[in-house]
Amino acid sequence: MRKKEEQKDTFFMLKKSGIALTVKGGGMITQYLFIFTVAHLLGPGMLGTFTLSFTVMQLISILALLGLDNLLIRKVAAAKASNDLIALKSAYQTSLKTTAVSSLLFGLLMYLLSPFIAESIFHKPLLTDHLKVMSLALPPFVWITLHAGAFRGSKNMLGFTLFKTIIPLLNALLIFISFQLKVDFTPVMGFTSSTILVAIFYFLSWRKYSNISSIQSTPSLDWKTMVKESLPMMMTGSIFFILNWVDNIAIGIYWSEAHVGFYDTAFKISSASAAILMAVNAIQAPTFAEIKSSNDQNRLKTYVYNSTRLLFYATAPITLIILLFPEFLLSLFGKEFSIAGSSLQILAAGNFINCITGSVGILLMMTGHQVQYNRIIIIAALLGISLNFILVPFMGIEGAAISSTVSKIFWNLAAVYYAYKKLGLISIYFPGLKRPRPTN
Repeated sequence: MRKKEEQKDTFFMLKKSGIALTVKGGGMITQYLFIFTVAHLLGPGMLGTFTLSFTVMQLISILALLGLDNLLIRKVAAAKASNDLIALKSAYQTSLKTTAVSSLLFGLLMYLLSPFIAESIFHKPLLTDHLKVMSLALPPFVWITLHAGAFRGSKNMLGFTLFKTIIPLLNALLIFISFQLKVDFTPVMGFTSSTILVAIFYFLSWRKYSNISSIQSTPSLDWKTMVKESLPMMMTGSIFFILNWVDNIAIGIYWSEAHVGFYDTAFKISSASAAILMAVNAIQAPTFAEIKSSNDQNRLKTYVYNSTRLLFYATAPITLIILLFPEFLLSLFGKEFSIAGSSLQILAAGNFINCITGSVGILLMMTGHQVQYNRIIIIAALLGISLNFILVPFMGIEGAAISSTVSKIFWNLAAVYYAYKKLGLISIYFPGLKRPRPTN
């Protein structure tokens, strides 16, 4: 019986992760296509300008979301489990109305602060116009993220990850057409146009998929209560953003836009292995929660072991290729990009550690240890920020890569240690590593 249950868990993980990985893989390909298009047609400087503008917009969008995208995952999952369409529609509509107001206000704030951000923070006055255009993308980007959360709560991995594939592809296509027509069209303009189109697509797709239009009237949830519940999730999202993007910000402050472009390209290539982890993570939260609720410790240990073993063997070959041929991979986007070879190797090593520790963060959050995990993430964020502003001024993009990798290794190994102490399992796989065996 236990063997059949373990096989069922593994099959479910492979099936759902496979769907997410297929879409995520497509998203990575379109990201590379976008980088290739901008780098060859407009140059690494324009690529860096887009990256800085997008980084600022994404940071402000986290504030505008108020954590409601993550709360909606939980609300939708619970409503789906109980087949309660009224609860689903109520949670969705309250989240949509709340973020409609917050995203417009934060979009306006970003527009007004664009000169200050460009001149006083990044010391790049020409960045102002790009930030103003990007501020127009903030509301639709927030609504896309919210709908992606709703799809994730429904365990629809295609809906959850599809926008990450569509937007870079549309942007690259618009840039290519504009270049051929000799029209002055920037990547920020392309992103804003693409985001508006995709936001409309997501809105219509969710209404049809969720079948909420069949519910005539629903009681509205108190938005204040929902926001109070979602704000801690916003804090977690903000910390993760800092961990992933502070290096771009630091490079943008101390170095040129071209250096931001070089580093971001290295970061995207190194993330090829992390795409597999993200695909597995996409389905881990509800699965961990389900297993934990059944109080089956052996099943949990086996599931964690199988998932981390899968991640090791899936990501090891990718990491090895990146470590052996960093300059060649970067040169595909332009000869000048090979300057980021060492950074790519450092980032790849950090991502490999991140992968072989598995979904340890989700494991801790779904087993009631979210407060302790948040503390680990906060310490890692502070470590990453400190190292970036110490190393980047004189080491450049290599300093950013070291800072990112050190903080990533710290948070993963600290989480693995805490999971071992509190849950009695080892959320890391390496051939030959001994681990507690499940009892019969």
